[in-house]
Amino acid sequence: MNEIDPNLPGIWIVPGEAFTYEILPDGSYHVATPPAALTFSEDATVMTWDGSDYVRQSGSGKSVEGHWTARDAREDWLFSSDGRYQLRLGDGGPALTGIWALRNGGTQLWTRERLAQLVTDGAQITFQMQGEPSITYGYTVSDGVWVLMDPVSWEKRATYRRP
Repeated sequence: MNEIDPNLPGIWIVPGEAFTYEILPDGSYHVATPPAALTFSEDATVMTWDGSDYVRQSGSGKSVEGHWTARDAREDWLFSSDGRYQLRLGDGGPALTGIWALRNGGTQLWTRERLAQLVTDGAQITFQMQGEPSITYGYTVSDGVWVLMDPVSWEKRATYRRP
């Protein structure tokens, strides 16, 4: 496991953006849109999430945990009991992974896709992207503000805040 700055784990936002950014203590970096509405059919064989229907392949009860396939067969979701998920798209590409949680009393499902692994050295942060080149920035983090800077000019590139 990579060591990361202990001030980074948690949830971050960029004011004015609809996305939420979450860093886990292991340095995994996740990005999410807002939670989406979630309901189950009476027999719990169909989950309706964000207006799309998913058919249960495994698991039981009115629980997200298990294996679900979109009715149009373009998405195949596996939700684990440890709060992680795996998504396979019908295009046959690599699986996407991330974390999930129920919100609003179980009426919303919130997924955060894992996009990178972070590594810090106190002055620089490297985003080790999945299937892409790594990106390194200078950074500071204090008092609920995380700033990314160009590693050469130190010009500010992004400012994240705690919600």
